[in-house]
Order: sequence, then structure tokens, then C-alpha cells
Amino acid sequence: MNNRERVLAAIKHQQVDRVPVMYRGLPETNAKLIKHFGIGKEDAFGLELMESLGVDLFSAGSAMGRYTRLAPAFTGPGSEEHGSHLDHVWGLVPQQVSTKDITYVDWINHPMAGFTSVREIEDYPSPNIDDFDFSGMVIDKDAGERAIYSVGKLNHIFILASRLRGMDRFLLDMAIDPAFAEALVNKVAEFAVEFNRRALEQAGHEVDQYTLWDDIAMQNGMMMSPEYWQKYFKKWYETLFADAKQYGLKVFYHCCGSFHPIIPALLDMGVDILDPVQTSARDMDLKTLKERYGNNVCWHGGIDVQHLLPHGTTEEIQQTVREAKNLFGNDGGIVLGPSHEITPDTPVENILAVYGC
Repeated sequence: MNNRERVLAAIKHQQVDRVPVMYRGLPETNAKLIKHFGIGKEDAFGLELMESLGVDLFSAGSAMGRYTRLAPAFTGPGSEEHGSHLDHVWGLVPQQVSTKDITYVDWINHPMAGFTSVREIEDYPSPNIDDFDFSGMVIDKDAGERAIYSVGKLNHIFILASRLRGMDRFLLDMAIDPAFAEALVNKVAEFAVEFNRRALEQAGHEVDQYTLWDDIAMQNGMMMSPEYWQKYFKKWYETLFADAKQYGLKVFYHCCGSFHPIIPALLDMGVDILDPVQTSARDMDLKTLKERYGNNVCWHGGIDVQHLLPHGTTEEIQQTVREAKNLFGNDGGIVLGPSHEITPDTPVENILAVYGC
């Protein structure tokens, strides 16, 4: 099997010649590895780094396939300023934050924080769909056999609503002002559906999967009750996933933390791949997940980046990898790798231990 065949077979729970493995790291971590291997400047798809690590796939924090996730270019006001951070189209302001080791984007305003009525939500301008160039969503075949192609952007409905309103306010809205909360969710979701339908019309027949991330959980459980999730979000997920299924796509869903109460519903809705397998969260270890959900879903991740990789020994890491591979064998059902992007405080030797380098 080549790399792409191996990953696609694992997603379908078909026999594989070995467990497929993926890599994902923050840019600063990538730079450390590039220096270690003497690669020089990273190529457009990270192919040399993948070859050096011996991995099947270069993934992102919330997507399978870091460099092969297609999205329309934003051509409206501020396009040069904001680049690929599309949340800004909702009037959100990004800010680049730098610490000692990493640089990341934070969102510093909540445009709807002071709203008190549904009418204010209705009057708030939605993004203009004509400000996006969907025609530019074209697959670049240079990614070769290590490519899994996907679409799916601006569909993180809960996170977008939380950023517009403020997380604390929005969680309270769901409990004490359901009409207000529903109006906000519907406004964000209606645009998400239109945006993603346009993307599917352009590229749905060319890609492998549909990607959606929406972090609604914490280390010990969900941020909201399963009943609230069902009330406000489920119907929109169903619509987005059903649209993707019309193109025969596999559906990839990312949620950090422990979200067991809604996993059965997600599987019923057609989710094929669950990410990130945050094994440090409650009951998210691979053995528990395999026992509960069997062959109904493919997992993406499984090697802890919070404790094991930065602080464990190479022997502990190698043992964890062996146990994961033995658990799944050659029956598919997992694309093994870090539970999220590896942080630059992780020793290089520990990263190499994951991949037997």
C-alpha cells in the first residue's frame, strides 16, 4: 500500500499492511525537526519532513491533511490584512500573540456582547458570500500519495457564536434566554450551510472528506448539557453532514476534550472520523473508545501531547505506540499520531520515538 491507500483503507476499516501514522506539530515544532533533519526550507506540502519521519500524513490541529484542505480565498475588505483566518468575516478581530516559544492567533472582541434583543442579532450583518472566490478551490496534485483532500470552513458554529457573544454570555443565553441563543446560532449556521454548499459544489467531487471542528468539551466533560447540544446544534450538523454525504465524502469531526454523551449521535449522523482522541481527557483512552464504539468510526490521534510527549521517556512513548498498534492491529480504524499539534517544548528525541526514528 502507498500512504494514501493505507489511510483511506483505515478510515473504511479495511485491512491495512500496517497502522497508518500521521504527524502534526506547531510551526515552531516543525522548524525544530526541519533543522534536526537538515532539510533546509520546508516545501509546500511538508513532503521532506514526512519522508524523514516515515509518516503517511501531515495533519493539522483540527483537520486530517494540513496542506490539502481546500477553502475559497476571501477577496473582500481586509483580505490582505487577515489572510486565511476567515473568522474575521463576522467582524471578529484577530490578534497575533507571541510567547517565549510559540505564536498564535487570539480573537479579542465580542461584537454582540452588549446585545439585548433578537432584533439586534437579525440586524447584524452576515458575511457577503460574494466576497469569496470559490472558483479557486482546485486540488494541487503535487502533494502526491501523501494527500487526503478535504473541504469545510466557517462551520464551527458554537465557537463562532461564542466569539461573537463571549463564551460566558453565550453559555448563559442557552440556559436563560433560549430565543436569543437560538437566533444567534441560526444566524451563524445559515451562513455556514450556504458557504459550505458553495464549496461542495466547486470541489465536492474532487476531495475525499468533509471537515468540521467545533470544540464543545473540556477535560472532564462537555461545556453544555447533551440536551442543549441537541436543541441548538444537532440539526445544523445534520444538514452540513448530509450535504457532504451527497458527494460521497467521509465526514471528519474534531472536538477536544471528553464528549462521550454525543458520540453516538455523531455516528448516527454519518461521522466517519473522530479527532483528536485527547487521551488525557476523561475516558478518552484508546482502549475505552474501541470497546465502546468498535468498528463504527475511525480515530485520528491517540498519542498524548499534554503529558506523555513533552515529559515522558522515550521508552514510555515507544511502549504507548506499541500498545496502540497492537490494539488495532491490521484491521483499520485508526490513523495514529499526536492527540493535537506537538508543542515546541517537546524534546526532539521524544517526537522521533513516536515514529521509530
